[in-house]
Amino acid sequence: MLYVDTHAGRGRHVSGELGSPLVALKTLLEHSYREQLFKKSEFRFFFIERDTANLNELKKELAALGSLPRRVHVETVATDSFESLSTLVDTLRRDGKQMAPAFVFVDPYGFKVPGRLLADLMAFGRVELFINVIWRELDMAVAQRPRAGEGMANTLDAIFDGDEWRGIEGDDVDKRLDQAVALLGKKVGAKWWTYIRMVSGGKATRYLLLHLTNHDKGRDLMKDCIWKICPDGGYHVHQSDDPSQPLLIEPEPDLRPLQDWLVEHLRVRPCRWRELQEAIRPKPWRTTHLNEMIRDLLRKRTIVAEGFSGALSAKANPLLRLR
Repeated sequence: MLYVDTHAGRGRHVSGELGSPLVALKTLLEHSYREQLFKKSEFRFFFIERDTANLNELKKELAALGSLPRRVHVETVATDSFESLSTLVDTLRRDGKQMAPAFVFVDPYGFKVPGRLLADLMAFGRVELFINVIWRELDMAVAQRPRAGEGMANTLDAIFDGDEWRGIEGDDVDKRLDQAVALLGKKVGAKWWTYIRMVSGGKATRYLLLHLTNHDKGRDLMKDCIWKICPDGGYHVHQSDDPSQPLLIEPEPDLRPLQDWLVEHLRVRPCRWRELQEAIRPKPWRTTHLNEMIRDLLRKRTIVAEGFSGALSAKANPLLRLR
């Protein structure tokens, strides 16, 4: 299992909070199933940071953790992350090798991220990408496309791996955002793209945290992670990869749109419980939200369940229909 942090930083923020390298490493080291994981897998962490002063501080933070288990290996590299990853891709292809399952956190200092490299990484098949998109600056560049000089146009071509970005249109920033994310996801070759918007100082989206995966469980897990986040301080977190159903995630979310979706789905035809769980995957809600809503509508006798034995649950997989 590989964990790659493209811009690892110093390891700890000025506020004292841990940076992403230490968060990732400590999550594994403190995991309740750590020993079981070590029996089956080897874990390699690659922390890339081109600034040597930052890297030296990161090394001090890592050294303070003490000796690591023999199944955990950490490598720090002072280089350009995208050049390093391009070399890795070329080497694996040349030698006819596959990449181990990998989670790549792309947290650039600017908004220029090479789309072709992301697609090359995703093409290995067991790779998930988690990208901090500097959306405000990227949107400004896309929105001014009629006036964009050759240099900026080339930069956008590199980000979107082609000139399809010129088709992103609309006066509404949210509409441009949805188009840009869908284009990025498709160009990278991801089956699922899930993102949250980081909003600061008003309603304008400052950053996007974009997750790209080809695995259904990867999509489900990222939705679970997103729904565990609550508004904090001046930031609000939105999840809206379904443009028609933007949601503000709150400690007590409004699930009435989910109820409407479920009723409309069953109005078309009866469905098995598990079938509904599959159908909800492209939507923003969690499976647990769906399960709770099904049980609530069963209690209210809005829907009925047929063809099951034992306890009523998704495992029993009853046929659900409207009364």
